[in-house]
Amino acid sequence: MGLVTLWGCGVRQLARGELNPPEVTLKAVTLSPPNSAGWPLSLSLLLKNPNPQSLSLLGYDFDFGLEGRSVAQGASQEAVTLPPQGQAVVEVPILLKLPALMKVWPALLLYEKQKLRYQVSGGFRLASLLGGLRVPFKFQGELTPREGLDHLRPYLK
Repeated sequence: MGLVTLWGCGVRQLARGELNPPEVTLKAVTLSPPNSAGWPLSLSLLLKNPNPQSLSLLGYDFDFGLEGRSVAQGASQEAVTLPPQGQAVVEVPILLKLPALMKVWPALLLYEKQKLRYQVSGGFRLASLLGGLRVPFKFQGELTPREGLDHLRPYLK
């Protein structure tokens, strides 16, 4: 019972404002060559713990969009422990399946020399007795479709 009480203690301190939530920063969006399942990409998220004690995260969820259209959603149960005043990088794998790509295909072709806007939102779940608090994140930016099209060209012949 003592371990269970200690486990939820940090979340109660966070809820009371005694601890700060972790900071989430987008480090990179990486495109990979397409495969038979779709077009994989990866988000690198940097999590920083500003607190003098460790924080346990129970996983995350996300929604990824291109040109204002949601094209991929997902979640992970992978646990991450942030050391006191430390940091960790979490790689979020995303697979853009063909039906999702077809939603934005005209934008990919029309804007080959311009930037393609992306949006990603989601949250990390902090460990607690009642299912955890959620630390939300939201980022937007631009990808160069040319980079992605260069990966796709061998598959379009």
